[in-house]
Amino acid sequence: MSIPVAADNPSTTISLDKSTIVLTVGQTDTITATVLPAGAADQNLTWISSNPNVVKVFNGLVMALSEGTAYINVMNPSGNSSYASCYVIVKKPDSTMEINKSSLTLSVGSTETLTVSISPSQAVHWTSSHPEVVQVFNGVLMAQKLGTAVITATAADGSRSVTCTVTVNDAQSSIRLNKSTATLGIGKSSTLTANISPALPTNAYLMWQSSNPGIVSVSGGVITGVSLGTAVITAIASDGSSSATCKVTVTASGVNPIRLGGANRYETSVQIAKQGWPNGSAYIVLATGNNYPDALSAAPLAQKYNAPILLTDKTLPQVTLNEITRLKPTQIFICGGTGAISKTIENQLNGMGILTERLEGKDRYETSVEIAKKLGSESGELVLVNGYEWSDALSASPIAAQKGIPILLTDKSTFPDSVKSFVKSNSFYTTYVLGGTDLISNQVKNQLPGSVRIDGTNKYERNINILKKFEDSLDLEKICIATGADFPDALSGSVLAANLSTAIVLVDNASLKSVTTQYVTNSLQQTNDVYVFGLQGVVSDTVVNKLFAN
Repeated sequence: MSIPVAADNPSTTISLDKSTIVLTVGQTDTITATVLPAGAADQNLTWISSNPNVVKVFNGLVMALSEGTAYINVMNPSGNSSYASCYVIVKKPDSTMEINKSSLTLSVGSTETLTVSISPSQAVHWTSSHPEVVQVFNGVLMAQKLGTAVITATAADGSRSVTCTVTVNDAQSSIRLNKSTATLGIGKSSTLTANISPALPTNAYLMWQSSNPGIVSVSGGVITGVSLGTAVITAIASDGSSSATCKVTVTASGVNPIRLGGANRYETSVQIAKQGWPNGSAYIVLATGNNYPDALSAAPLAQKYNAPILLTDKTLPQVTLNEITRLKPTQIFICGGTGAISKTIENQLNGMGILTERLEGKDRYETSVEIAKKLGSESGELVLVNGYEWSDALSASPIAAQKGIPILLTDKSTFPDSVKSFVKSNSFYTTYVLGGTDLISNQVKNQLPGSVRIDGTNKYERNINILKKFEDSLDLEKICIATGADFPDALSGSVLAANLSTAIVLVDNASLKSVTTQYVTNSLQQTNDVYVFGLQGVVSDTVVNKLFAN
């Protein structure tokens, strides 16, 4: 409503957008006042509640405090009689009480929590009709023995209550197998173990079944590959109360090959990133795909930031650019100077709204130090490799990444000053020197703390010896395979291998080395998933089958 002002300003009025408001205790509303004409000398208003115990008002904001009624009066503070009013009715809130479950079934010894929503808010008192069957404390139920009990929640003022009927049965056994999937070769066997909790009833026992015994047979949990194909093995309680399954695939190699490859090294790095980071990554490590030195130390840094390693050419390949867009990083670490990855590429990334940090030194040795500084030296361990031999660094990269160990480069006979200074300024207690004296001399080795040399007659033997040194800390149910002929695929795959808690086996695609096949035969019998980096021309199915056929 609106009322004209007194005679000293007869043309001025106050109007409100609401004449009546109905609220519930605790609610608020807003009244908007308008002074006309718009150019009136005094647009400021005073807001007053006729009953502040029921309704408070502040500059049009109305707050309902208790049941009742009140007028909100709006006046011109100049002292004339211009004013407007809004009638406010405040009601009690509706009384509600609800329980999250009206009935449930428990097994002896199990627990469950009931919750109650009550308005207006107040305390709730819990009782059980049969505490010897189900006890209750603040809504937490504890099943004691077979039977039925009614759980009642009562409002503190006694005005309302809700109930839940609880039935207690014998504890049902749950069966869990140690594997949900497995891969076998023809004639090869593996053992499934069942964890049963609580124990099966005394009149029940565990039975094993195969959906296709012509593909996979099973006896007492021992599964054997019979022919190529897939079968489901079921462990089931004889009373039918519970069961668990394992899907078993029989392949020629006896393993599950997961091939990650593309038409070139850049596409392969993208396929690896898609496998390991399907939901994107806040960080990326970018390395050149044309030469290895600047990126040999990258895997531990990538692992620290949970970042994939992508490769670039002199210009950013479209496939790499598309993957960067998919990953949606906030920051990219660039390994090496502008001679390795140009300023143009860095500017291109910045133009996409991505922060970049270039880790570079005046040479490959100093670049490895800069990457190590970014990683940190908390592990107390160090890997040292020849800066002109990529295979040793990449053989160790997944392991170093898992342990947070920096990888530093050195010359064969001269310990670079930048590397020496970094080592001396940190508290390293163990150094893994990779390669024989033809790669790192004793003169260099002897300058390092707690040096342990891991050697071999060639890159493949050194690769296996590195795995043997650390295999106790690896999950060898999975393994990664990369060519030993060139660096890019092993570089891109090193951080994926680290994420899988495993390692990379380097293979000669033209002629498998006996040291490699012997290690796989003797140490990788439990391997199920084999991640193969690159297409057939890099690591063929024939090579994978030969490796795991024995």
